[in-house]
Amino acid sequence: MYQTVIFDLDGTLLNTLEDLADAGNWVCRRNGWPEHSLEEFRAMVGHGIPNLVERFSPEGCRSPLLMVNTLAQFSQYYGAHNMDKTLPYAGMEELAAELKKRGVQMAVYSNKADDFSRQIVEHFFPGVFSLVRGKVRGVPVKPDPTGVRQVLAELNADPAATLFVGDSSVDMETAHNAGLPACGVTWGFRSRESLEAAGAEFLADTPEQLAAVILGKEKT
Repeated sequence: MYQTVIFDLDGTLLNTLEDLADAGNWVCRRNGWPEHSLEEFRAMVGHGIPNLVERFSPEGCRSPLLMVNTLAQFSQYYGAHNMDKTLPYAGMEELAAELKKRGVQMAVYSNKADDFSRQIVEHFFPGVFSLVRGKVRGVPVKPDPTGVRQVLAELNADPAATLFVGDSSVDMETAHNAGLPACGVTWGFRSRESLEAAGAEFLADTPEQLAAVILGKEKT
């Protein structure tokens, strides 16, 4: 049984894709740029909001000054609409409640902006997580392990008894860079094959399978 679990947010706990896409396309419409499909946004997300904004902006509109303005537009709209369509994945609220009941210490670590991360997690999972951390100034985004190591230190968690859970190869790399085992969930934004290729120690197709991994009932 793992004593501590660190969860990714987007694509792992919550399906945030439509709200992110709506915000991105609102910015595109405002600036007269081509809009993008939901599947195109699926491929863009996962590396933090500044990276997402750069990806959906036309190549000729990515100067540092324009990126500051576009990021501000996106943040303003997304901040007001980041829970319009976002919902927990089926079974994740129940899983989190069960793990808390069993004494598992839980945290969220995301590339999403810190204020957005805290707001959304507290709305959908009130009082569940011991720590929620998003992108903060001065800390590199995943897969750099700096932020995860800070989370471990703040929780006083034993890395040998900690599992990192995420839906992307970036999450698997983050875990391994921090010296943690990784469980990939296949219901998120990336494919099972990408998680396998990234060396996930465990794969979970359902929250029930994830519970089995965390509680020590899954050995492979």
